[in-house]
Amino acid sequence: MDESQALLKERLSDLADEEKVQAYMDNPNMMTYGTGKYVGVAMNRAGLHNVAEMVKGYAEVTLEQVCEWNPEVIFVQDRYIDDLDIIKSDPGWAEVDAVKNNKLYVAPEYTKLWGHPCPESYILGELWLAKTFYPDRFEDVDLDAMVEDFYQTFYGISYSGEEL
Repeated sequence: MDESQALLKERLSDLADEEKVQAYMDNPNMMTYGTGKYVGVAMNRAGLHNVAEMVKGYAEVTLEQVCEWNPEVIFVQDRYIDDLDIIKSDPGWAEVDAVKNNKLYVAPEYTKLWGHPCPESYILGELWLAKTFYPDRFEDVDLDAMVEDFYQTFYGISYSGEEL
């Protein structure tokens, strides 16, 4: 965990606030994570700005709020991949920059549950966020190899993409 955190700090320390990617994490039924939840911490460590930071905890927001925040990117957990189809097909989302520019992402299973962080979230999830949204700063980082090494070291198995 220390190595992963050090890498994030090293590669993102010079990132100015105005350069940070404006991000929104979508969950079913217009739920999202704001301040006081690990997702906000993870986004911050990965150099993102959580557009829902004014939301306290895990709460429901409106589409109007998301449109006003106008995130550059939207991501979902792999278990909520169907939400991206809803976002793409609902005309209410059409003017959001992330939708207009097709900047919709699915966090891989190995990032684990964002609401309840575990070692994978800290070590792999935060790095996935940073590498996904700042690829030029992490182009030499082989995240697939890191995932495999993590699973071999701590679980004694290869990563299969399925929950343990």
